[in-house]
Amino acid sequence: MSNYDEEDVGIHFDPTDEELIKSYLSLKLRGEACGDFIVMMDVYAKEPWLLNHTNNPFLMEDAWYYFTPKKQASEKKIGCGKNSKRRITGDNDGIDRGSWKQNFKENIIDEETGNIIGTKENLTYTTRNKKKLKRGDGTSALVPVPVANTAGL
Repeated sequence: MSNYDEEDVGIHFDPTDEELIKSYLSLKLRGEACGDFIVMMDVYAKEPWLLNHTNNPFLMEDAWYYFTPKKQASEKKIGCGKNSKRRITGDNDGIDRGSWKQNFKENIIDEETGNIIGTKENLTYTTRNKKKLKRGDGTSALVPVPVANTAGL
């Protein structure tokens, strides 16, 4: 990956969902290096426009890829799995800035085996405006991988 130069016109990092899981996430889960295109960042720490987005000439315009930690929605249900905390509270001031809302969810299928290797969730960031949610321009795709599926990666 690092053999490319900015002058290499037409070369972009545009992986499929299956490639993201098999070629990048699986390496990350094993503690191996997985290239320069996907960085570790808590994308739920700030509003999307305040994040330090990577500036890489090989990424498509307005496209960024991150590994982010999963936060449980409830302390009582830690390890139970389904609900993730996606609310942005800002700089430790407790003010609700908004949250990521799920639009749809789909399975990611391994083309070789036909097995489900993950799920993709399409999210939209919404802001709070006097207790009402206002749909924002920010969209994101999240590919969570169940712990049971990581053994085969």
